[in-house]
Amino acid sequence: MTERFEPAHGTVLAEVTPERRRASIDLITAIREVMLAAAVTDLDVDEMRAAERALTEVARTLGKRTRTRVVRAPFGGPAAALAAGRGGSWPLFAHNPLGIPLEIHLDGDGAMARLTPNALHEGPPDLLHGGFGAGLMDCMLGVLMQARGKRSVTASLELRFLHGTPLDRPLELRSRIVEVSGRKAVAEGWIECEGRRTLEARGLFIEVRRDGA
Repeated sequence: MTERFEPAHGTVLAEVTPERRRASIDLITAIREVMLAAAVTDLDVDEMRAAERALTEVARTLGKRTRTRVVRAPFGGPAAALAAGRGGSWPLFAHNPLGIPLEIHLDGDGAMARLTPNALHEGPPDLLHGGFGAGLMDCMLGVLMQARGKRSVTASLELRFLHGTPLDRPLELRSRIVEVSGRKAVAEGWIECEGRRTLEARGLFIEVRRDGA
């Protein structure tokens, strides 16, 4: 059985086998490990140069055959996870190493995910970059909108930075829908560290009709 993915505009729908999907996820996981190791390595210069040459060769190998876009998950995935009931979850950025991976658990009008940020996510010393915090909130709120089965776009995202969000400590990310009116929906989200909220967000989402309006 294969799973259909929806690529970006102008590309052809691809059938991805479970084996290929698993291989892609494992490859991206390994790349994230390399990114972190490269960012914090304290090896001697000669060892870093040797690693650079090895990675350049890996890049050449991977680049022998490429798509135009990263593999994208089906739009209906979050709604299916929600329909699965309590315990249903949806993985985000499984195929994109630049995205911060999340396993988002959906339940009714709410969602939850856990994350331990590392050195790659640093902004101020030892703290999560504010832009990453905003991106995480947009993801938490946006997937919740997607789980409703409505194609929506973020119209506005308001943030309140309450405290610095520390690195290397478990975080809990939550979101919930607070208002729906016609094509408009409002959702709130927040990041907690050991029970203390460090960031709050409020987003307005507009459903996009089939005619693009």
